[in-house]
Amino acid sequence: NTPNTNDQKIIRDGIVNFNHSVINDKANCFTLTVKKDENIIGGAIVYEHKDALYLDVVWINDNFRKQGIGSKILNRLEDKARSKSISKLFVDTFAFQAVDFYQKHDYKVIGTAPEYLLGHDRIFMRKDI
Repeated sequence: NTPNTNDQKIIRDGIVNFNHSVINDKANCFTLTVKKDENIIGGAIVYEHKDALYLDVVWINDNFRKQGIGSKILNRLEDKARSKSISKLFVDTFAFQAVDFYQKHDYKVIGTAPEYLLGHDRIFMRKDI
C-alpha cells in the first residue's frame, strides 16, 4: 500500500527494456501543458513511439471544459505526429469520461474491456492520420 518509487522504476524499466529488445523501440514520454496565470489547467502525458503516439492521460480542469482546450491539445498532438511521420494515435478512456469527445475527433473504438473498474467499461480507441 506504500509503493516504493525505486521498486516501481526497476519494474517499469524492466518491461521497457524487454519490449525494446523485441520491437527495437523505446518510447519517449513528453507532456503538453495548458496554463492560465502560471497554473496548469489541462494537458496531456504522451508516449511517442516510432510509429504511434499513445495518449496516456488527457485532462482539462472542470472549470475550463467545453472551451476548445481539449481539441487544441489533440490538434497539437496530431501536428507533432505528422511532423514525425507518425500515423497512428491511441488512447483509452472510461465510458463515463470522453468517448464522445474522441469520436468527434475521428477516433474509432477498437476494443472494450467491459466492467473494467467498478462496473465501468474501459474503451480503447485509435485514430489514423
